[in-house]
Amino acid sequence: MRTMKKLILYLSIPLLFVGCQGLAVKEKIIDNYFLVAADASEWTSLSYHEDNEGANYSSLIEATVFAVGYNDNYMIVKQHPCTLPNPPDKNITNFYILPLKEGMNWRTKNGLMGPLTEQEFNAKRKELGIPKDLTFTKLLKNLE
Repeated sequence: MRTMKKLILYLSIPLLFVGCQGLAVKEKIIDNYFLVAADASEWTSLSYHEDNEGANYSSLIEATVFAVGYNDNYMIVKQHPCTLPNPPDKNITNFYILPLKEGMNWRTKNGLMGPLTEQEFNAKRKELGIPKDLTFTKLLKNLE
């Protein structure tokens, strides 16, 4: 039993130091939506965060998010898929459309659409009446 307690203590210490270092990326996009990466920018995800959640940022779109745009009704997002420990696959670009609503319904993720191919994305944009002037205004150049 004593050995188990020591093992837990030794395993917890590195996690404490990692947790205290903060986030590599934390950038507010609009309202409660943030670009967040714990360790390195290549792990950037689109997250939702409310003030009462402390340091918790709940991921909506996993890494690697590299472009975002929004208007009053929608957010559009580009992402290169990324699976630990591999770097982002820049040969693949996924597109997402997120209806912007008050609060977050985690069951439906507020109607998040994606991953979509570029063709699916353009067709869905047209179907939803998302104007062409809604462009990707926030670009993480090092991740494109």
